[in-house]
Amino acid sequence: MVSGQSIIDNLQEKGWIPANSRQHPLGRLHEKSLDSHKLVALLGAKNKIGANYFQIFLQTDSGELSNQPVVRGIYHQGKYPGYNWIEISNFLTHLSFSTSRQNLDLTTNGLAQQLFQYLADLIPPGGHMMVEYDSPEQQDTARSLALGIPIAVTPLGYKLFSIGCGAGFRDWYFAEGGTEGPRKLQGFKALNSQHAQTKMEEIARELKPFLNRTSSAADLELMKAARDRAQTILNKLERT
Repeated sequence: MVSGQSIIDNLQEKGWIPANSRQHPLGRLHEKSLDSHKLVALLGAKNKIGANYFQIFLQTDSGELSNQPVVRGIYHQGKYPGYNWIEISNFLTHLSFSTSRQNLDLTTNGLAQQLFQYLADLIPPGGHMMVEYDSPEQQDTARSLALGIPIAVTPLGYKLFSIGCGAGFRDWYFAEGGTEGPRKLQGFKALNSQHAQTKMEEIARELKPFLNRTSSAADLELMKAARDRAQTILNKLERT
């Protein structure tokens, strides 16, 4: 198995460089803690619209790097709010490390949530985050959407909502021209507190009838989880 450090060395030979906070916002992620690990953020080339490709690896306290990047994506920044966004094209919930032979499960202890929050914090008000849901890691979201569960209470949609990217959603289900990549959910950041409140009320109007829907035994588990999330959102709205 190729070590994480070898992968990093190979990537640097191909033009990937460690993110620097003085030169790029993604540098704010470099060496940020995630439980007992640290993030190692690498910047790649820019695409045709000026967005940077990036990858994030995890590093143990002994300095060993994960064999795979936990996140691959694209970061874009611009003058207007809508020009600022992150697209996550690949996210792994389980990582391996060669020397220590340890495995890390990011679905435990809120690690995936924390990592997504770090990324969302880089996006200013009015920006957005897009995350694919074609991978095996996101299959529950794909199944939930196929069942007609509202985006905000699918596993991925609720994660976007929880990190502040829930002021409206879009499901990129059909690629337009074949260049947009896998299916993905887009979650928007509110421009201000009034905008956030308005969007929360719109979501609530969609969730209330959803709670009254009946479900079959085949989708009972997914539906119950979605209803629990819906009730959490509605309870939050009532407190505001």
